[in-house]
Amino acid sequence: MYKFIIVDDEPLIRQGLLKKIKAVTNELIFSGEADNGEDALDLIQATDPHLIFTDMRMPVMDGKSLLRQLQNDYSDKKIIVISGFSDFEYMQEAISARVVHYLLKPFSKDEIHQAISKAITAIESEQSAKAETLNITKEAEQLSLQGDLQALLQYIAGFYPAEKPPSFRSAPLLNLMTSRRMILLTLYNPEDLVAQEPYLERTSIFLPHPQSRKLAFSLLLCDASLSDSKVLELASYEAKQLIKETGPQACIGISGRITDLKELPQARLESMSALNCRAIADQGQFFHYRPGSYQAGPEMWEGSRELIFFIESGNSDKVKDRIHDYFDYYRGQPAATIHQLKENCRAIITEVKTLVSVYFPVENGQHTSSSLEGVLNISFDSEELRGYFLTVLTSIAELLKEQSVYASPNVIDNVKVYIRKNICSSLTLEHLSNLFYISPSYLSYLFKEKTGENLIDYVNKERIERAKLLLRTSNEKIYKIAKSLGIDNAKYFFRLFKKMTGFTPEEYRKLSEAEKEGAR
Repeated sequence: MYKFIIVDDEPLIRQGLLKKIKAVTNELIFSGEADNGEDALDLIQATDPHLIFTDMRMPVMDGKSLLRQLQNDYSDKKIIVISGFSDFEYMQEAISARVVHYLLKPFSKDEIHQAISKAITAIESEQSAKAETLNITKEAEQLSLQGDLQALLQYIAGFYPAEKPPSFRSAPLLNLMTSRRMILLTLYNPEDLVAQEPYLERTSIFLPHPQSRKLAFSLLLCDASLSDSKVLELASYEAKQLIKETGPQACIGISGRITDLKELPQARLESMSALNCRAIADQGQFFHYRPGSYQAGPEMWEGSRELIFFIESGNSDKVKDRIHDYFDYYRGQPAATIHQLKENCRAIITEVKTLVSVYFPVENGQHTSSSLEGVLNISFDSEELRGYFLTVLTSIAELLKEQSVYASPNVIDNVKVYIRKNICSSLTLEHLSNLFYISPSYLSYLFKEKTGENLIDYVNKERIERAKLLLRTSNEKIYKIAKSLGIDNAKYFFRLFKKMTGFTPEEYRKLSEAEKEGAR
């Protein structure tokens, strides 16, 4: 049995984690809890645990400082970091402290069970190593090799600066890396890969990705005397073998040839680029990197504005429906690539972030996009992205539901709110009727009945009011102002502005400037 402690500043998180640990293993004994790094050090001194579960963001002494202290004073302790942030600085600190595992909240019971199993294995391995003094040299070499493999993996994955490749100490890796020709293969499988630990073969190194159980690298090492064509031939053969071993759904991206360790991060980008350029439905194939292979995709999905509306209105069921429509649309486009799908995902998330910032402004007016980028960087399957969107966007919809943006019992009041908030977009009667589930003719009638003016007149009035504001407060060209308000025809905008204000846009701007001068 092995003792463990929990370090987290939130009591509910500590209780929940303890419950999960007890549910997945009977090999651990709970020795206590602490709410910051300083208290944790006192607890460690008093209880001498084998395993430490710690958060990164805490008061008094945070996780980063605690990890450094543990590395200096308790290097034998096994550490599992549990954090809600896939922050590079945290990851780097965790790697430096040689933590057993880095779990991102929220995590499943399976994930924490795997982390605990890995920690127990590490503890038992060290205990066994101490007892087996006769094998100490061999085990030291093995540890050195694993350290080298981990360093190589972290470098390829982009966790270290590209200009600082690792230095190897183990004999096997030193011998293998004398090769002057290398090609990197990135393997992606929709299901978890069987192999989850690095291993060496005669001419290749297999490295499971540290953040995804569905992703792995295979570094092919070739003799310097081989021609480029032969190297590519060997890479193709290696890819076929990996697909055969992994399963028919696997796909592989193959980088260009490289001759130096410093080129490995670029090789990763190339191999992932090759994966991104494949059609969404492609499976069981490998793809060589081709510079400039990104192409324009199908038309942007037309339902994005409806999706944003249902998120803002807090309608989770409709959000789910539109997300399924979105991914089904791209899966139905034979020429659509993973890259194009990801770019459109980014566009939608950008709109969502802008929407959320209106109701929940953050310091410096910025929202982190690391979560999305993290998913996009390691996912090459539309269904995995669909799952991410369903989880994140429905959660945001539930959050915004409390804002009651469109909660008025009067549908026309809700329509007017939507018009004012989206005055810079195209606003047609058909679009509005689709959003509010009213026929176009009835919406037109009801709007006139409730407000005394035609819907199109109301839209134009709101647009001209916004145009007047922009003319007074910016030096933007008039045709650009018109375009920003959803009016592509500049001449129509001029006529409409003159009709509703009695001035041309230019006259109105000059009049406003004159009034400002007179007020000084």
